[in-house]
Amino acid sequence: MSDNHELHTFLKQVSEEMRSEYERIYKRTREDPGTAGDEGEANWARLLKDWLPADIHVETKGRILAADGSASPQLDVVLLAGDYPRKLRDKKLYLAGGVLAAFECKNTLRKPHLSKLFSTAKAISRMAPGRKGNFYGESFSPITYGLLAHSHEWAPGNAADSIDREIARLHGSAAHPREIPAVISVSDLHTWEHSLSPLNPLVTEPDWRKDALISAGAGKWSYFIESNYMRWRPLPWSYAPGEGPQISKERPNPIGELLLCLLRHLGQRGFDRAGMADYYRKAHLSGGVGGISVRYWDPPAVYSDLILGILKSNDWSGLERHGNIFVRQLP
Repeated sequence: MSDNHELHTFLKQVSEEMRSEYERIYKRTREDPGTAGDEGEANWARLLKDWLPADIHVETKGRILAADGSASPQLDVVLLAGDYPRKLRDKKLYLAGGVLAAFECKNTLRKPHLSKLFSTAKAISRMAPGRKGNFYGESFSPITYGLLAHSHEWAPGNAADSIDREIARLHGSAAHPREIPAVISVSDLHTWEHSLSPLNPLVTEPDWRKDALISAGAGKWSYFIESNYMRWRPLPWSYAPGEGPQISKERPNPIGELLLCLLRHLGQRGFDRAGMADYYRKAHLSGGVGGISVRYWDPPAVYSDLILGILKSNDWSGLERHGNIFVRQLP
């Protein structure tokens, strides 16, 4: 990964600011954990305001209000769409139709936080209807949901692997891919991203991959959906998505990967967002990736008849592929 691009320099500065803030907040945590938590949330809210599109409104503390009147658990940071009513932006019940994303924020990530994250993700996924007839809309929660942390409780040598194992355990608890948190970002460690790929019939796969997929359980269907959590791994065979071999094994900036992930999701809701996501990808904000927890889904349990028809026919005309994460219909 090249350090010559100024974008990497800017993000290193942001990472240093987050590290410094964590150290400052941590000193007072035992005296007043409530204030420490509020300050941590404010750090993340400020970062998102600074780096996401200007028409997205970043708010702290509140619940999401569904059209049927039900409300989500309390959330720490919420992203509101540009057309969200000005009059209601300071109300702490946010109308689900205008919520783009929501996050839990932790100063120090601990194992129980991950279990709560996956539990809340199920509730968030029910707050707004998905988009039928659209690969992304039927695969992912209409509200992008995740966890943002300054640091973590694990020893440095095994932190990432310990989090990997817990994510893998919790990944299997969801009944539908949209119930899975989209992103988990620890600013001094890694960013984990949930990816989901509707794949072509097995007959089109090379023999080596076909055998591996069948042994892993995907061979139950003539077409299948692969769900995975991804994070950077320094493996010699890893590739940056769409860019060929890694140009170095240096660890990507976790905050940069978080921003790239969020822009990709926002790009699925508004095509004017896709350009910046593509730029970040080409500037190598994401390094080589490795799978954490592969899971195969029964396609009829995930997709509508319209999408199943495309999978069955293997006719992708009028559709655009985006790496191995999103497939969406062109406008």
